[in-house]
Amino acid sequence: MLELKKRDAVVVFDLDDTLYREFDYQTSGLRAVATELERLYGKDLLETLLQWRNQGVKDIFGEVCRLLQLPHEVKHSLLWVYRLHNPDICLDDDTQKALSVIKAMVKNVIILTDGRSISQRKKLQALGLNDMDAYISEEYYSEKPDSERFHLIMKKYSAGSYYYIGDNPHKDFIAPNALGWVTVGLRGHAAIHDQSGSGLPPMASPSIWINSIQELVKLL
Repeated sequence: MLELKKRDAVVVFDLDDTLYREFDYQTSGLRAVATELERLYGKDLLETLLQWRNQGVKDIFGEVCRLLQLPHEVKHSLLWVYRLHNPDICLDDDTQKALSVIKAMVKNVIILTDGRSISQRKKLQALGLNDMDAYISEEYYSEKPDSERFHLIMKKYSAGSYYYIGDNPHKDFIAPNALGWVTVGLRGHAAIHDQSGSGLPPMASPSIWINSIQELVKLL
């Protein structure tokens, strides 16, 4: 069977709200916290937690402490339950198919994401992406828009062109734009971040916006 020659390109994906919905991770984490609260304190607060999230309450775990009359410091323990739970998330069918096609088209497909090492790697494992090289901010002491991890990718993976696919114009595209990468903004996962780019400098905008990951396959 004839194997098609792969394009001399490296495709790098953001994770949250790019390859899956971060809203789903939030729901999964709040379910994990609610399970612990019921087990330890005998209160079923799942619907309350989800309602607070949907209402935009900022300090959900602080509110839990007030409701259950617990010391305010307990919220930090609840936060770690959230961060270290095994997430119930998955790639949708379109994303799975598109990733499979893209991996066959280009030299390398990589993840570059901000977040804590254990939390992000638990997400990758749940999504079936833990076999991919991942550049996670906590492991490099470097968060977007810092360019360090983008430079490291270029050093390790030589290619004629580089693509970065993200969702948040406030931080995702500044560094790869400065390095001459093709930057792609993905609107398809109902991102929790403002994608309007209002008030941001031109370097913060992606080269192109797309509405679904299938459009990325056509773009490549």
